[in-house]
Amino acid sequence: MEGMSIDFPTEHHDLEAPKKSRIIPIAVGLFIFVLLVLVISQWAMDSSGGNAKVFSPSVELTDDRGVIYDIEQLQGTPVVVNFFASWCTPCRKEMKEIEEISAVWGERVVFIGINSQETNIDEAKKLVEDTGVTYTILYGGDSKLLEEVGAVGMPFTLFVNPDTSIAGRYLTALDSEELDQYLEKHFG
Repeated sequence: MEGMSIDFPTEHHDLEAPKKSRIIPIAVGLFIFVLLVLVISQWAMDSSGGNAKVFSPSVELTDDRGVIYDIEQLQGTPVVVNFFASWCTPCRKEMKEIEEISAVWGERVVFIGINSQETNIDEAKKLVEDTGVTYTILYGGDSKLLEEVGAVGMPFTLFVNPDTSIAGRYLTALDSEELDQYLEKHFG
């Protein structure tokens, strides 16, 4: 048996294979998630979702002093209604963007922020103070109001025609450039 060599099969374990096999399902899952978010956002932007075709809240909305705000006084003027909450991180940035664009459009459009689904009204008031917004802020918007207007998340913005019909909806935070484009589209 001398001089005879026997070749035994050796197994090569590719340690990279399991990593590669996990990457594909993760990438596919991420792609589907992003696609779903984009589809929902597009639907929410201009859909007539919810039951409301006009902006006529069924809940009482009050200012920071507790005085009931008369929504009827808005009839005849285009209105941007933004729903926010103190716990909503994107809302904070968006409120500053709305403040910026309200300085440009303020003569032609009324801007209103409605604090919604709030867990702590004092935190909401602190958010308003911290962001320095000067447009009208109302309190009392609950889940019922969000459902009425077709909101599926926050931040959520409505564009309301002078006759109180809803011209458009936008889900997710707007920056001042996007907001300006929507104002031109709906009220320009």
